Amino acid sequence: MTKRHALTEKKVGVEKREDNKVHLFKSTPNENDNTTAESSRARHSSMEELKQLLELTSSNLHCSWLSITCLVSHFCSCQFKQSRSVSSSAAEVIGNNLDLVTEILLRVPAKPLLKFKCVSKQWLSLISDPKFCASHTHHQPPTAPSALFLVNYLASSPQLIVPLKNEPMPITMPFLDYLNIPGFCIDQSCNGLLLCSSTCLDSTDLGYWFFICNPTTNHFKRISHPVHKFDKFPLPPVLCLAFDPLKSFNYKVVCFYQVTSGGYEIDVYSSETGSWGLNQIPFVNPPSLKIHEWVFCNDAIHWCSLEESSQYFDVSSESVNMLPMPPRGQLDITYFGGSRGHLHMGVGINRLVLEFDIWELKADYSGWFIKYHLDLHSMRRELTNRYPLSVLSLIRAEKEDESTIVFVVDGRAISYNLHDRRSKMLCDLLQKTDPCGYLKFHAYEYFKTLIHV
Repeated sequence: MTKRHALTEKKVGVEKREDNKVHLFKSTPNENDNTTAESSRARHSSMEELKQLLELTSSNLHCSWLSITCLVSHFCSCQFKQSRSVSSSAAEVIGNNLDLVTEILLRVPAKPLLKFKCVSKQWLSLISDPKFCASHTHHQPPTAPSALFLVNYLASSPQLIVPLKNEPMPITMPFLDYLNIPGFCIDQSCNGLLLCSSTCLDSTDLGYWFFICNPTTNHFKRISHPVHKFDKFPLPPVLCLAFDPLKSFNYKVVCFYQVTSGGYEIDVYSSETGSWGLNQIPFVNPPSLKIHEWVFCNDAIHWCSLEESSQYFDVSSESVNMLPMPPRGQLDITYFGGSRGHLHMGVGINRLVLEFDIWELKADYSGWFIKYHLDLHSMRRELTNRYPLSVLSLIRAEKEDESTIVFVVDGRAISYNLHDRRSKMLCDLLQKTDPCGYLKFHAYEYFKTLIHV
């Protein structure tokens, strides 16, 4: 049966149809209604209708955000002019009730929400408020990436976007042009924020500037280095971004300064305090560990190694700990990354025959186990197989049967479902870059979030 939250003397209402989605409907205006009485009823009904809408959206994850925004637009902008007094009364009720508007806007996805800043000065102020942005991130945490940024630092190819969802996106990344900084590049992505750097700037920082950017809001912040560090260690530091909105809306930047051939000191910057801790934590980098290749997962920075063990830096406790590696002999590491709190390592059995294992670190960090085995022989007929397979990202979904792995093979970015083994092409890279350039891409996950930097 169709459920309808009926409105007796109003022009806009809400209904919940059999498709389990919230929709708007119009009722026929009654020209004989008393204007004063209807205005009073409209104020009361508007409030009740919005309360019903909030209850529906709270219990219905499939509610259309367009239905929500259409309703708010009607109340706040008086889009429907059949009864000016009723519309004005409703608009006044909602316009003066910032709490209700806030609760509704918290349910609108980040990208379209930014467009609503032009509705009014009140909405502009609300959506730009850091507290609202934090609350929006709490309601809609960035748990699944919308796209992959592909960057090729060894060729003149443009930086590309590979969409992971059915939504329009540009092919290249023009949204980072607002920085207007020469020598600009992406160093890391972390749950919606980017760690970026530039090598063509102020000599007081030895030509290195670092930025934290939010590509969804186009906001960025420069992170300065402790000046005294450059007096002691002239080599450029290694920076890692640590941000997990499920635990905190503040982020940290971990900086590794080299003091000897294999020794480093660690300092930690906190966005909460806006300053460096200057704890000078010692860190020894073994020869088999590539300090520039790290993964942030579970509030820790991890490195892989070809030895029996590696290391990880716990950001919360600011301590260095040992990390076991999979059994020795698994030398062809094709992928190292994290998703939804799971740390993964791809080990190629034979990339030329499209077969490899995905290992996962146990929750207690006691060892690894094989989580997935990929055998892509069924795709051989579709591929020329001139180049080895290159894994871009493993994306764990809320539902295990929706988890996917994205890889490049034969010049194409392909999404492969790890449960039903179905694949689909996301992007033909050979049409957008050099014939061999796609093999050298670095992939950075893009999450939509309003979090302030």
